[in-house]
Amino acid sequence: MNYYEYWDELSNECDDFHEYAWNHLEEFLTELEQNKYRKIISTYGSDLGIASPSKMTKYIVKKHKCGRVIKNVKPGQLYKVTYFDSNDFPLAVESYDVISHNNADVEKSGTRYFVKYGNAVWTAWFSESGGLFNEHFKIVYDDKHRLKGFYKMNAGNSLQVMAEEYDYSEIESGVVTCIFTYYVGRLSGSLKDIPIGYKGSPATQWKYIISVDEKGKYIGLTVYKNINGEFVFNKQIEL
Repeated sequence: MNYYEYWDELSNECDDFHEYAWNHLEEFLTELEQNKYRKIISTYGSDLGIASPSKMTKYIVKKHKCGRVIKNVKPGQLYKVTYFDSNDFPLAVESYDVISHNNADVEKSGTRYFVKYGNAVWTAWFSESGGLFNEHFKIVYDDKHRLKGFYKMNAGNSLQVMAEEYDYSEIESGVVTCIFTYYVGRLSGSLKDIPIGYKGSPATQWKYIISVDEKGKYIGLTVYKNINGEFVFNKQIEL
């Protein structure tokens, strides 16, 4: 399997999960009601908000906001409610982002459910009317429950994947590597026989060399961009 086939297979897997989610909403609701242990209210962040397992997305994706915990919601404020189980794993994220006519009350637009499917955790985002959005996340952990892969995809055979993939082989030396890839299989003017980094490739790719302290906190990044098949230094970031 070549690299593009790998991304196409992930996209196809997303389509399979989308079909699965359509037929299992009642199970997701039951799972939430039976296992929710606590809830947290937060400001309205991007994507999964405070439930995101990624520490890197806000550096990789410009203007990405994960949100912050709040105690009280102000009139007219957009917010999210995240439910966790007794092991502190997220079960669902409710989005309150529909402004009412009086601009004081904000109504719920939908809920993302965290679902164990195959070898990973996926998210299924349902609207309040019961419709299923085509945007899904796939979250993969290693045997030490460290984030191994974090994928954002759209169902519908779109062949579009945004991915963070992690390597912890040098963590004892204070280094974690993240490869970020953005792949659009049907990008106009691209060809799948052109390698990543070259003009006409359907993918762009970056490498993040992350400095980690003794507590596992990310303290700095060295960023490289794939240009003509080589990772070329781009910039350094202090966290």
